[in-house]
Amino acid sequence: MNHKNWEINGCTLFFDAEDLESMERYENAFDLLNEEDKQRPKDGRASQRIRSYCEMYHNLYDRIFGNGTAEKIFQSVPMNVEAYDNIYFSFLEFIRNQGIEAGQRKAERIDRMRKFTPNRQQKRHHKYHKR
Repeated sequence: MNHKNWEINGCTLFFDAEDLESMERYENAFDLLNEEDKQRPKDGRASQRIRSYCEMYHNLYDRIFGNGTAEKIFQSVPMNVEAYDNIYFSFLEFIRNQGIEAGQRKAERIDRMRKFTPNRQQKRHHKYHKR
């Protein structure tokens, strides 16, 4: 399994949280999501609130992955708040796991490098006993 592929509802979507362009799209999409959320109707007809909620997430995925992506993700998903939340939390978990994996890779590299880099005490000992 590729840790940079998000598998959702029969779609495989590539996203690299360590890539500048990917993260710019992600950050910009979430900035716009927050703005849209502020504009959503908070009262009135429940059906309007649900529709605007679901449309907000369609926009999010199209902004991150490209136009038409949301249509593929939600092809067989009803416009239902819980269903959309499940997809949203799946995406957030996918991003979180990438961050964890990146941190683990970095820690492993640092540990490997420490094996080849003497510590300060060893350097001082070598410096003073070399004479």
